[in-house]
Amino acid sequence: MGVKLWRTGIILLTVSSLSLVFLYMPMAVPEYESNPKLVTATHADFNIEIVTVGVLDAARSHIISSAVKGNKGKIIYLIEDGEWVKQDDILVKLDSTPFENEVYRLQGEVQSLKASAEASKQMLEWEKNQVEQKISSARYRLQVAKLEYKQLVEGDGPLQLAQYEEEMEKARIEYQRYRTYFEDLLNLRKKGFDNPQEIASAEESTKTFKEKLETTKRRYKSYKDYVLPSRTQAARAKVKNSELGLEQTRQGSVFKIANAVAALNQVQAKLKTVETSLKHARNELEKTLLKAPFSGIAILYETFRDGQKRKPRVGDTVWVNQPLLYLPDITTLVVKTQVREIDLHKIALQQEGVIKIDAYPDASFKGQVSFIGALAMQRFKDRLGEKYFNLTIVLKDEDLRLRPGMTARVSILAEQVENALTIPIQSVFDERGKKYCYQFEGRRFKKKYISIGRQNDDKVEVLSGLQAGDRLSLVKLSPNELI
Repeated sequence: MGVKLWRTGIILLTVSSLSLVFLYMPMAVPEYESNPKLVTATHADFNIEIVTVGVLDAARSHIISSAVKGNKGKIIYLIEDGEWVKQDDILVKLDSTPFENEVYRLQGEVQSLKASAEASKQMLEWEKNQVEQKISSARYRLQVAKLEYKQLVEGDGPLQLAQYEEEMEKARIEYQRYRTYFEDLLNLRKKGFDNPQEIASAEESTKTFKEKLETTKRRYKSYKDYVLPSRTQAARAKVKNSELGLEQTRQGSVFKIANAVAALNQVQAKLKTVETSLKHARNELEKTLLKAPFSGIAILYETFRDGQKRKPRVGDTVWVNQPLLYLPDITTLVVKTQVREIDLHKIALQQEGVIKIDAYPDASFKGQVSFIGALAMQRFKDRLGEKYFNLTIVLKDEDLRLRPGMTARVSILAEQVENALTIPIQSVFDERGKKYCYQFEGRRFKKKYISIGRQNDDKVEVLSGLQAGDRLSLVKLSPNELI
C-alpha cells in the first residue's frame, strides 16, 4: 500500500488480484485568506521619520571655577544649589583679606617708587645742566688757547721778532757810523791832523755801539731761536690740552648722564614691575567674586573633596581652576542624540522635528537640527557593525520646567510619501542584495522579486514586481510551500 498527501485531499489506492478501487476523501484546506500572516499591497500615504532618543542639555552652559592662583581661595559665601540666577549675580565669594593686604602693600611701594623716579629725573636734569656748564667752560678754554696761539704765531711773535730785528739794525747802523768816523779820524792823524780828544771820544762811542749791536743780535737770536719756539710750543700744547680737556669733559659727562639715566631706568623698571604686580593683585582681588556670566540655574559641582565625593560648601579651600558650579542657560535647550549611518542621508541642517520629554509625556516641543557630526562612531557593543553620527536639535519652544539631563525622544519628518504602492516592511526579504516577496496565488505561494523605493520602519514603497491587491506572506516560507 502506498499513501500520498495532497492539499486537496487524499487518494487511497488498494490493489487486489482482480479489482482497483479509488477512494476520494476531502480534507480541511488552510484558510490563508483569513490568516493574520497575510497582508495586501495597497496604495497609501506614509511618512519617513527618523526617531531617536537623546538627552536634554543647555545650548549654552558654563563651569564656574576659581581663577585665584594656588590654593589661596577660601569660600565665605556660596549660592544655594539649584537657585535661579541672573547675569552678574554673585555666585561665590572667596576670602579677600590676603588679596586686599597685597594690594595695599603694592600701592605703597608704587607711591615710593614714583617718588624715587621723580628724584631720579631731577638728578638727571641737574647732571645735564652741570655737563652743559663744564662743556661750555672747556669749549671756552679751548677757544682762548687757540686765539692765544694764533696771536703768538701770527701777531705777537712776529711783531716782537721784527722789533728785535729793527733794534739790531739801528745798533748796526750806529756802530757802522761811529766806526767809520773813528777810522776817518785815524786817517787824518796819519796825515798830521791829530785830535786826540775827538779820537778817544769816537773810539769810546764805537765800542759802546759795538756792544749794543752784539746785545741786540743776541736778543734777536735768543727770541728767534729759543723764546718764540718755546712760547709757540707752549701755546700749541695749551690748545692740545684744552682739546683733551673738552673731550674728557664730554666723555665724563656722557658717563655721568648715563649713570643718571641708568638710575632712572632702574627705578622706572622696578616701578613698572610693581605696577604690573599691583594690576595682577587687583585682578586676583576681583577674582574673589565669582559672578554669573549669564542667567541660568546654579548647580553645585560634585567632585572629590577631602577624600569624599561631595559638593562645595562654605569654608572649603579651593584650588585654581577647581570647578565649583555648573551654570546652564535653560532658556535655550538642545537635544543631544545620535542617528544611524544608514539614516544620515535623510537628515539636513534646519530640518524640523517634534520632541517629547519623558518627564512630561503630554507636552510636545518643536525642534530644529542645528548640528550633524562629521565622524562616525559605534554606539552599542551588541551592534559592532552599525555606526552612528552625533546629532543636535535645538528646541524652538521655551519651558522653564525642562532641565538638562532629561530624556527626550525626537521624531524628524524626513519625507512624505503620497499614493504609493505600499507593503509592510516585514513582507520584504533579501537574497544576496535582491529583494523578494511571497505572493499568495490561489492556494499556494510564489516567490516574486521586486524593486523597492522609499521606506520607513513599518512600510516600504514597491516600484515594480507587485500590483495593488496582491496578497503577501509576512513570514519566510520553506521551499515545499511554494509553487
